[in-house]
Amino acid sequence: MTSPTVQSFLQQSFLNYQTTHAMPLYQLKAAQQLMVCRTQTLGGHAVYCEDGHLNGVWYNSCKHRSCPQCCALKSAQWQQRAEALLLECQHHHWVFTLPHDLHTIWRFNRAFCQLLFFRCVRETLQKLSQDPRYLTATPGYILAFHSWARNQVFHPHIHCVISHGGLDKTGHWQTPKRQSFLPAKVMMQIFRGKYLAGIKKALASGDLVVPTNETKQRVINLCNKLGRTDWILHCVPAYEHGVGVAKYLARYIKGGAIKNSQILRITEHSIKFRYKSHQTKQTEYLTLTHAQFMQRLLSHIAIPRKQQYQMLGLYHGRSRAKLNVAREQLGQVAVEKIQEIDWQMFMDSKGIRALCETCGKPLMQLRDLDQEGEVEQLKIPSIH
Repeated sequence: MTSPTVQSFLQQSFLNYQTTHAMPLYQLKAAQQLMVCRTQTLGGHAVYCEDGHLNGVWYNSCKHRSCPQCCALKSAQWQQRAEALLLECQHHHWVFTLPHDLHTIWRFNRAFCQLLFFRCVRETLQKLSQDPRYLTATPGYILAFHSWARNQVFHPHIHCVISHGGLDKTGHWQTPKRQSFLPAKVMMQIFRGKYLAGIKKALASGDLVVPTNETKQRVINLCNKLGRTDWILHCVPAYEHGVGVAKYLARYIKGGAIKNSQILRITEHSIKFRYKSHQTKQTEYLTLTHAQFMQRLLSHIAIPRKQQYQMLGLYHGRSRAKLNVAREQLGQVAVEKIQEIDWQMFMDSKGIRALCETCGKPLMQLRDLDQEGEVEQLKIPSIH
């Protein structure tokens, strides 16, 4: 009996859900892609060794960034690029979260709210990093957007990994004047003000869709109310390096909000999955109806052509020269062109050698199949 997966759940339940629920076109297309990932529908490719021995074929992957079935290599490649840039110094991990009261506005303005979220976090960090009271320099930082809590409810937040120090305008490395680098209360207040101002400005210009059963005045009243409350900004004590956080973020840069290994059972009417609770630090179990789980699953589909992460400051692609100046002062070698790992290297890193069954040589060639038809899957363990 095969293990339950996101794909098998969609194949079993999506058609019925689609007939009774409205959804954005990008969610519909994403569900359709995930349902045919690594199936005959997408065709396949043959795998050969360097001597030309055929070792079977794979069905093609959908390559959708929210697919938990085929993004392991992409996640590893992102992690490799991020780790290659990291400075050998302490790094801070901060998490900016939006209040629950703003979720309805988000659902009616997904793309706008996500862009505004990134912009406000970015501008907050840039403003405070250049403040003489804290650093007066440009650090390296990575922003990564997640839309989910561990129990899969909608919970938009941005993870921020930022170096403890940066390069000033004269090209010298500077360390923060505070061990905590930036004050959490001030960060929260500036971010809160920027985000609410962005909502009000878009509302006034007509660029914001007012949610059903709401009015412009009620949205303004909500913003005024939220401007008087504290927002959640989670600040983790500084790490000695940023590798651990980069590794954590890489798990969700590609592959969606839930992994196949979390799904325990799918029945005719319900689905059971597990997750590690932030509150109890224990593994907890949740059983939902198909419609409930489907709604949570689709709400986390990545918005097309919108960034899920940003490399900024010294980690920005155009700041390589400045990054290398900082690395030299910290005793690190310069970052040259980063050689991206391929699927053979990825399999090797997992202790799996893809070798020819005939001659024992590495499998090197992938060729598209010229004809359709049922194929025998290559007998190499999959990594998901």
